[in-house]
Amino acid sequence: MVGGFIRYQLSSYVRSLTFIPPLTLFIGWIILFYTYSGVPIMSSYAVTCISLYLVMTWVAMNVFALEGESEMNLLFVQLPSKRDYLWGKWVVCFLIALILGFIAMVYPLLLNSFKETPQFVHLSLAIYGHLFFAVFGILVGSFFSNSKVESKKFAWLSVMLVIAISIAQEGIIGKAYIFKWILLPLPPVSQILLHFTDETLEIGKGFWMDTAWVVFYSFICLLVIIRMFYRKGR
Repeated sequence: MVGGFIRYQLSSYVRSLTFIPPLTLFIGWIILFYTYSGVPIMSSYAVTCISLYLVMTWVAMNVFALEGESEMNLLFVQLPSKRDYLWGKWVVCFLIALILGFIAMVYPLLLNSFKETPQFVHLSLAIYGHLFFAVFGILVGSFFSNSKVESKKFAWLSVMLVIAISIAQEGIIGKAYIFKWILLPLPPVSQILLHFTDETLEIGKGFWMDTAWVVFYSFICLLVIIRMFYRKGR
């Protein structure tokens, strides 16, 4: 039943044609970005991570907007539980993220765009970064799709504000340390980008501590969104 729902969601997403703007923009940007060869490895992957973050937020909001309230209630009746509806949406988003992440990772390798040959550590960090930036995008899109924001336009403005501040949070905290605690609820993108350096890469204690926080943050956000989803459906 759940597998059928996932196939139905993918089919609905394709038929809606809402996939065209975000996917076209992302793929076009990747092609344009790697027009020239000899670019640094990790800095380039950092840019595509941020791009994936933006696009997956867009995709997630589109996927959650596929059904109206009446159709959603009908699906609730057909599925074993409301939880399957939510997880089905997330699986669809993650499948799309895998495709886009694969393109972002492999395209520059096929074109030999980097100024040096990527090593295992480069590729491992790049996979890690693209994975969690996609997760952050899905979480942000899911959060605002399930929040009680009456105006769709206001929801999109809120999304753009959250994305902009989360990307710039390291610089903001550098100016005023008090913002470290104020910005704590935002996706910890700086904890990932911090390790995307083109200098000698070292995966040490700092990396694992940041990774632990990223995983913990993602898990807590999942619980919050699940709670929001159930409360919204009441």
